[in-house]
Amino acid sequence: MPNQKLKRDVLFWSGGKDSFLALRYFQDESEDDPLLLTTYDDESGLVPHQNIPIRRVQEQAMHLGLILYTVPLFYPASNEQYLETLNKSFEMLPYTINHLVFGDLHIADIRSWRERQFSEMGFKTRFPIWQKPYYELFDRLEEENVTVKISGVMSEFDEYIKPGSLFNRNFADALPDNIDPMGEKGEFHTELVF
Repeated sequence: MPNQKLKRDVLFWSGGKDSFLALRYFQDESEDDPLLLTTYDDESGLVPHQNIPIRRVQEQAMHLGLILYTVPLFYPASNEQYLETLNKSFEMLPYTINHLVFGDLHIADIRSWRERQFSEMGFKTRFPIWQKPYYELFDRLEEENVTVKISGVMSEFDEYIKPGSLFNRNFADALPDNIDPMGEKGEFHTELVF
């Protein structure tokens, strides 16, 4: 009888607060840790949107004691190129994928896109922090005692938000009403600092 690959969950790791929160809530419910997977721009060596060097993401994974797979992509990549590259990377993993895990909070069309696209590829998805109240997420970040910094800002919001600023409850409370306190609409992105 041939050896069967072990099943593992794969968490899409951006290096920021949402993927960290998704990891912690996932770990609350699961016996096994997930594998982490990060896509990055193979020319700049940065994680897109987050603007985090891939080496710092590798350092995060080492600090957490988790296995990280890095997937180089040429950006800007179309959805088709993104999915094709991911599928090839999945096939090379020494594991069978149980679930793909994401740190989405409340934007339904992004979740629907992930569910539809990855279901067509034969994968199930999980969203551990989906529609969690923001106060609860801030409580969890404070319990974890981690440092989170702003790593990228949409140009239209750069008068309110500066890269390198600390992200915490006070920061979020001071934002104007047109900016999501967690940056869920892409207003800003974060980096976890250990």
